Amino acid sequence: MTSKTNAAACVDASSDTARFDKAHADALQAIAGQGDPPLDIHDICRLRRACGFTDDLALTECEAQAINTRLYGMSAISALLVGADDEGAFKLSRWLQGGLHSALYALTEDAQAVLHRANEKAAEAQKASAA
Repeated sequence: MTSKTNAAACVDASSDTARFDKAHADALQAIAGQGDPPLDIHDICRLRRACGFTDDLALTECEAQAINTRLYGMSAISALLVGADDEGAFKLSRWLQGGLHSALYALTEDAQAVLHRANEKAAEAQKASAA
């Protein structure tokens, strides 16, 4: 998948980035310590093809930033949920956990919608160039 963006516009130079990266790395380490299976790239490619993403996508700067923002939000929420598990450093109420799960779902749906719209545009462009 390719994207056309202004790379400088997507860089977050704030000091919060280092803290977020540390929290993200800690969350990934916690997940890895639970004996999850290794990442299967071939399976991911097979699933990607099954979902219909077979053309290169050209994302606008706005679309790429929208996806990036949602991915940061999903990572932050995931880190909170992992940190609040039964053996975690803190506890979250069921109400707050439910809200975080709902927010995670909404962010995922929004990011997927951007990708699906870009995929539809790519398919239309492919048909137009074939005609």
